[in-house]
Amino acid sequence: MKKVIIGFVLLVVIAISGGVYYVLTNLDSLVETAIEKYGSEATQTAVLVDSVKINLADGAAGINGLTVANPNGFVMPYAFSLGEIRAGLDLQSLQEEPYIINEITVLAPQIFVEINQANKTNLNALKKNLAAGSSATTADKSTPASAEGNAKEPRLIIRRVTFSDGNIQAKVAALQDKEYQLKLPKLDMTNLGGSNGATASELASEILKRLTDRATDVVKKNIIDAELNKLKEKSQQKIDEEKARLQDKADSMSEQEKDKAKDKLKNLFGN
Repeated sequence: MKKVIIGFVLLVVIAISGGVYYVLTNLDSLVETAIEKYGSEATQTAVLVDSVKINLADGAAGINGLTVANPNGFVMPYAFSLGEIRAGLDLQSLQEEPYIINEITVLAPQIFVEINQANKTNLNALKKNLAAGSSATTADKSTPASAEGNAKEPRLIIRRVTFSDGNIQAKVAALQDKEYQLKLPKLDMTNLGGSNGATASELASEILKRLTDRATDVVKKNIIDAELNKLKEKSQQKIDEEKARLQDKADSMSEQEKDKAKDKLKNLFGN
């Protein structure tokens, strides 16, 4: 009987060790699958990743080729295409929550801003999708079972997020679907999650909001405002041309014609 128990314990240890080995040796693919699954659920669009590389010994992680598809109602294929993402983990923090990510650097991000025929913007639609997901999660917490499930969701702190060397491709339906290529100014975000940390969904919403606001400001300044200024300049030019034409006509009138015109004006006002 004793040998049977020892044999059973050995089998359990081997099984557990095998599971740990599987997780460690397949960590990259597990994280890739998680990003695509939960990212797609949060944004309600297709989130895809080319590759993930995690080095736990160095506390480093890299994600390549992350794309977020556009919501329904927009013709451009993507809302975001993030070329390379590098992350540095605080290994000491992994002992207890909140877990700390020292830095996330996004290199050469491509942001696609589309304003469709209904005058709706794709990035705003994505923000609404994320907000709807967060609201649903909050509502689910009212039930004991959901509250227990949500209580297990880990909380994170991100000390710094940087977007650098980015570009914006914009398409505006009201401007004959003309496409524009703009630079995305470097964007730094610090102390995300505060001192108590935040869930991944909350952090994603905050990062997306700030990135969307920055890209929207660039598009507004360089496209919308610039086009409005062009229209104002054209209108003013036409006004100035009409004034000059009338002035030339007035200058070309003889003194006799001017006197007749004055007399007509006096008669109109009874003088």
